[in-house]
Amino acid sequence: MGLFEAGAAKAQLHRLTPLRDDPAIAWLSPSERLRLDALGWSVWIAFVVAMMLFRDLLRLALLRFITPLYPGRISLGLTIMLVVAVAAGVRRSIIRMKSARLADRLRADAKNVAADDWAALGHEPEGQVASVLGWVRGRHHLDKPIAGEPAVGVAIPCQSTFPGLLESVHDFEVCDGEGRTILIQMADARTFGTPNALLDGRDLQMLFAALEVPTGVTASAYQVHALRDGDPVMVVGFKRTVVDPEGASMRGEGERLALCSSPPCPLLVFSIEAERRDVS
Repeated sequence: MGLFEAGAAKAQLHRLTPLRDDPAIAWLSPSERLRLDALGWSVWIAFVVAMMLFRDLLRLALLRFITPLYPGRISLGLTIMLVVAVAAGVRRSIIRMKSARLADRLRADAKNVAADDWAALGHEPEGQVASVLGWVRGRHHLDKPIAGEPAVGVAIPCQSTFPGLLESVHDFEVCDGEGRTILIQMADARTFGTPNALLDGRDLQMLFAALEVPTGVTASAYQVHALRDGDPVMVVGFKRTVVDPEGASMRGEGERLALCSSPPCPLLVFSIEAERRDVS
């Protein structure tokens, strides 16, 4: 899986992200990446040990209850067949486990640097890492509503060869309780959130068609994460002062504060547990 070849103009973020190649890992330090890899290897080691124990128990059972002829060879053959049958599932589970651990680590780090003083943020140097809390205000929405409600974007768990995440999200604004806004530029971003919309099979098919998802990619679940107006979010990105074409007027170009990605680190959008708010 990789970037979409078609339909990429529909939203600034329009990507299939293989979880094994998650761009968000660029935010981790080398030691944190090592610990994340160690988690995966520990599960593989436990799996190998479990298969060895299974082989030994099976050999003893064959020797005592079934046949004394070649119990070692039979048990080894059956164990190899079991390994072949379940190894792919174990691999996918490890990828999802590491992805969940990565999301937890990044979310915890983002909370530690969340900015309450948006006015001070405007005086920070360009490229400064910033984390802000606020509510989503959409500038554009997906062509197809999600569960009957207009959505700024959507993230759908999916899989092809490996588990992945289909993300399609427009640029939007984050607004605070005082009505101030920051532009969120979603190009190359990464979204994290608990599924909040349930779709049936037909709705999923229509959504995949609207998003021009490549053939061979299937949804892993009927629950998706929709990003809607008024949803509370925490955004981590790099501070930029940008010219906003939609904010331009007869008085001149519309410069404003924005958060964006800075390769190799993607902008991160976390949905948080808080009440939705009317931002119209």
